[in-house]
Amino acid sequence: MSERRKLERHTVSSSLEVYDLETGNLLGRVVDLHVEGLMLLSDKPIEMFKSFSLQINLPMTLNGMDEFLLDAESLWNRESIGGGQYWTGLHFTHLPAESRQCIEKMVASR
Repeated sequence: MSERRKLERHTVSSSLEVYDLETGNLLGRVVDLHVEGLMLLSDKPIEMFKSFSLQINLPMTLNGMDEFLLDAESLWNRESIGGGQYWTGLHFTHLPAESRQCIEKMVASR
């Protein structure tokens, strides 16, 4: 797979849980992120090229928020080397200003 990423990935040091707002189900946890997308680690494969409305829970309060919302589309996935877990790349299709500010603050603190 050729590398098309323009922005540097930033590994997340704390556990950010990602929920599908349509179903309420936990999709997985953020591995790394930037203002255009994130990589998710999940126990189940995520459907490809699907649009999601997501809630990302923060382990602390950031900019007065303990969660933020965004819309994203799944672009790629693969099974982890050890098996049983899946990596998925999601591209943000709608990122509200307050969510963007949270991500920028998390990225800047790394």
